[in-house]
Amino acid sequence: MSLSQDILFDAQPYLIANEKHPFVQGIISGQLTSGQLRYYDEQDIAFEYNEVAVINALINYSTSTEQALLFQKRQDMQLTMLRDWLKREPESMPHDWETLKQTPIQPINQVYRQHMAATIQTHSVLQILPSFAAGEWMYVELGKFMAKQTRVQKEPFQSFLSMSGDAFLGPNGYIQQFFNIIDHEAESATAREQEQAKQTFLKSCLLEWYFWDAAYKEITWDNWKAVALEGKGGPMI
Repeated sequence: MSLSQDILFDAQPYLIANEKHPFVQGIISGQLTSGQLRYYDEQDIAFEYNEVAVINALINYSTSTEQALLFQKRQDMQLTMLRDWLKREPESMPHDWETLKQTPIQPINQVYRQHMAATIQTHSVLQILPSFAAGEWMYVELGKFMAKQTRVQKEPFQSFLSMSGDAFLGPNGYIQQFFNIIDHEAESATAREQEQAKQTFLKSCLLEWYFWDAAYKEITWDNWKAVALEGKGGPMI
């Protein structure tokens, strides 16, 4: 069994948990509040901005020209997506490039960002890529799941979880190419390094679930502070 096959086998329970999360189900039924949608929108677009740095690291530490070109192509898509995202936001959620960079980063977003950033210091594609590829894979799989559901037609975020198409799917899509790179890099890695890469992927899958949960509950640093200092509310994670 290749490393990517091992990873995907162990990632299945995380995918199922994400499919069942109330936020994902709320997208399907169109029952999320404007506050929940705003929270997700602001945190996710700021998170996408952070991923630019992770993709840059993948370009820097690529072990072949082909890898670097693939990551550069994905980076171009990332920046184009951010540009278009800023343009298409509804009037109730105005964004621009400057305010995007000033968006308050809430707890789970911070944890997820630091989880990904921590892999950069390894200078290893095998360790960095799983932290990023997990979210890509999760969104694509959730998109497939959503396509099989009966969704309400009038929802403000109909495009949520719609990352699909030839760019991501199939043998030449980003997802499969990322897994091919992971398997290639694993060939010269120790068993410990391979296990670390797998655990990084699974942690990103877990943090995807907590990202939904934070948006569903609109969890902020004030909530965390209230629990810690005033004993108000239950555990935030």
